[in-house]
Amino acid sequence: MTWSLPEHTLRFPIQTGDGELTTISLRAFSVAEHRKALAEVGNDNDDQFEALLRLASGLSEEVLDQVKRPDYVSLAAKIHEYISLPASYFLESVPKDPDDAPLLVPIKGVGRMIERLQLQVPSLKVSKVMRKLKTDAERADFCSANCTGLSVPEIQSMAVPDWTQLQARLNDFLNKPADFFQ
Repeated sequence: MTWSLPEHTLRFPIQTGDGELTTISLRAFSVAEHRKALAEVGNDNDDQFEALLRLASGLSEEVLDQVKRPDYVSLAAKIHEYISLPASYFLESVPKDPDDAPLLVPIKGVGRMIERLQLQVPSLKVSKVMRKLKTDAERADFCSANCTGLSVPEIQSMAVPDWTQLQARLNDFLNKPADFFQ
């Protein structure tokens, strides 16, 4: 079964060319889709949430422009949770082994379906190479690929909560002392 964001029932239904819209379904989106949507709109928070809402809902700007502000605030809150909370929040359980965790949304890998991440601790060489990369995204993608054994395109196809959880663990690997990993 594939996980999906909870559907939002509009408190204030709207009229579209197809009739009355009473609910908005939201789909999970990937790291690559998230990055692309944000790159297209700039740094304004409202513009970013509108872009992510268009991405998650599949609705046009014209339809979303009709959404009443209280419904928009509720939808923006759902999107904010999706982009800022780890997969464990949505799975409602912390993995027993943070280095062998199930994915919230399995990804289609090269010739396989990936349902969990098994992590390797990065070496000093990985952090040296990371420092030479130009952008935060390049550094994160490189380290993520190195620690998971996945390709960069596979990493970028991860759902955002899976990415968030992975980045938290990689932050531990890169910044915590050995005694932390007991």
